[in-house]
Amino acid sequence: MATEKRGSRSGSSKAAGSKSATAKQTNTRQINPFAEILHSKVSVEFPTLLNKEGSAPEVGTVVYIHGIANKPVASVLKCQWDSALFGASMGDRTRMAYWVDRNRYPKPVEASCADKDTFSDEPGIMGIQSLQEFGLEPEIKLGGAERKIMAALEERLAAGEKQPTGVDVKALPFTENVRLWITRRLTKRFLKDVQDFFFDEHKRDLMEQSLRDRLDVGGGPFVVIAHSQGSMIAYHVLRQLQKVNCDVRLFITIGSPLGIQEVQDVLGKIGPGKPLAVPECVDRWLNVAERLDPVALDSHLVNDFQPNSRGVKVKDHTGLMMNPDWQSNPHSGTGYLSLDIVREAVREVTGPTFSNPVGRNILMKDLVDNIEDGHREQRHPTLIQLVSDDKEAASLDEVREHLRKLIENVLIFNDVKPEKGRIQLMRRFISADLTRGEIEELRSHCSTLKIDRVWRNAVKRTLLHQSAHTIQVRPANLGYSACGQDIAWAVLDTGIAADHPHFKKHGNVVAQWDCTGNGSPRQLKPGDNGFGTLDGNGHGTHVAATIAGGLTLPRDEKDASEITLQGMAPEARLYGFKVLKDNGSGEDAFIIKALDTIAELNERAGKLVIHGVNLSLGGSFDPSVFGCGHTPLCQELRRLWRQGVLVCLAAGNEGYALLDSASGVISANMDLSIGDPANLEEAIAVGSVHKNNPHTYGVSYFSSRGPTADGRMKPDLVAPGENILSARHQWPKGKLTVRNAYVEMSGTSMATPHVSGLLAAFLSARREFIGYPDRVKALLLQHCTDLARDPYIQGKGMPNLVRMIMNT
Repeated sequence: MATEKRGSRSGSSKAAGSKSATAKQTNTRQINPFAEILHSKVSVEFPTLLNKEGSAPEVGTVVYIHGIANKPVASVLKCQWDSALFGASMGDRTRMAYWVDRNRYPKPVEASCADKDTFSDEPGIMGIQSLQEFGLEPEIKLGGAERKIMAALEERLAAGEKQPTGVDVKALPFTENVRLWITRRLTKRFLKDVQDFFFDEHKRDLMEQSLRDRLDVGGGPFVVIAHSQGSMIAYHVLRQLQKVNCDVRLFITIGSPLGIQEVQDVLGKIGPGKPLAVPECVDRWLNVAERLDPVALDSHLVNDFQPNSRGVKVKDHTGLMMNPDWQSNPHSGTGYLSLDIVREAVREVTGPTFSNPVGRNILMKDLVDNIEDGHREQRHPTLIQLVSDDKEAASLDEVREHLRKLIENVLIFNDVKPEKGRIQLMRRFISADLTRGEIEELRSHCSTLKIDRVWRNAVKRTLLHQSAHTIQVRPANLGYSACGQDIAWAVLDTGIAADHPHFKKHGNVVAQWDCTGNGSPRQLKPGDNGFGTLDGNGHGTHVAATIAGGLTLPRDEKDASEITLQGMAPEARLYGFKVLKDNGSGEDAFIIKALDTIAELNERAGKLVIHGVNLSLGGSFDPSVFGCGHTPLCQELRRLWRQGVLVCLAAGNEGYALLDSASGVISANMDLSIGDPANLEEAIAVGSVHKNNPHTYGVSYFSSRGPTADGRMKPDLVAPGENILSARHQWPKGKLTVRNAYVEMSGTSMATPHVSGLLAAFLSARREFIGYPDRVKALLLQHCTDLARDPYIQGKGMPNLVRMIMNT
């Protein structure tokens, strides 16, 4: 929709001198209505509920641009890249700049979200030869200079990179014939597409337009990730942009040909010229290349691209056999995206909130899939949910009327009659048929336009930050002084950021151990270096703050109204055990070391020093090797339970899956999806439920479901686990607010500490049950509130601390 934007913080872009999508936009003097809104505002921020209740993501959108050859449909390709990079589909937080030439490749590759990049042996998949034979696609007429460039490029790629010599060089584990087969396929595909980019101005503009479309609609700051020829397209677009037009926090090129001399020569001719430099809009450029990848023939770019005016340089990361798909496809884009160097770079820039797989989307995921697969002018039926803050003068009627007029003006601006947009007004919604660009503009500016969500259909839900009231913890804190005093809980996770002000009042975190090294756990005490910053991920701190601690803060710098964010057992003592590394992964050995330490502490003291443990973690297991609940980890947890320690486990987030079927990919909720160690009988397995309206919305769609593979009822119960607001592991040194000190996360990982904190509060009020985990579990389940759901999904229901205390 927008043809120009003047430095908005939404990160919108328009390349100076680049071609507009249509001639009308190029020649008209009209101002896009969205541009008028932006010009009238001092700033526009990336929209999210966390603007009100937590911390907004540091980056608004990740934009992908793919490489050579045919691809699956855009939504599937995007999902494949999301899964490789983040482990889950990311909804409207990512976009795919899709530029496949459907004249050359008439039929998309058949694939599912779970597939990876592969070489296809399907006859005639190139399509171009047969099309040319029938005169459907004319050859590009190349002159002598152009032919020389293409011949040199083909010769370089076919020859491959000379292998270095030296004592540390190992023979490649596949034959020369296999290497030649891979190279031939890549060059055959690569040269047709690169020829278009180099010498066909119209096709090059279509390629670039695919990326400009995804940047022009705003939603930044951006991360741009480009594979193969996509890196050439992305570089050529980004170098025409300034920081004020397009805020790119991270530019990642994977399997890129930008280091090849012939590519650089052409880029020097079709763009601003040489010398080539890091684009001005880019804050950081990471180039990752597999040395066996013939497309990334020259894997070092730092010597070829000068720093930009802000001193930003290319950082090259290369290696031999580092792409996990190197044996079958060393050019694999999904392989590159799964590398730790790529994942960590993205996570470092985007922050912990961004990759939350159940995080809040403005555009609902089914709508996102539709707009990804549709062409740019296609209109999609949308339902726009409005929001109006009662503290502001603007009424809901005013908000609705303002948006109605805006949509009409946008339709008129784009030469579309308003009736074709099918605008329909409801009390809290507006329905309209909008293009992908128009829909994404709404997302980018939804704070200004007071848009809550954009749906494909009329599904609604409301999210609030209070969850303690749902399980009757806060009344028990106040009425029975059940605040966790003199009760200690171990948090086995990514560690705890113990210096967070949330833990200051009660001095909750008393000791921590780092169990992720090869040796014995390394103990850290208050005052030791690293004690207050042990958590480099954020997951463990979030979990720990849900159990204990508390802090009252203003909502944000503009809203002085205060919110008290308090753990279930605010006075409980916490022992942190780092059993997961900062990337969120760990080993059974790390966890068992922590369990041994806990058992030893209790045995040496001759009493329970630690009364319970929280494990918001899990994984798959093979029941043909281990019986349910009998893995090594489960065996150690059972021993701890028999010592008298309560064990609370996350049931898992595997209750939802995408399945292949004869009619395509379908979504399904999965029984028998309880993970390990949640199979353990001598433990309390916790599923997730809606945090504010559990009776209405019931069990979270992602929450793992029972029964166990050996037929027992799991989970044991459910607790709030959707968009739980708790402490973040990084916070500013200046003025603290809810927005910058807390963050929302979702999952059974968030539900489990609700139960841990509830039990700590219970033991502090009914101390006679300390050391009797079986009796405590029975009381917990006996006094649950039935949500009238299947017991293999809800267990006994939702815990109720007041009922537990009153009846004991």
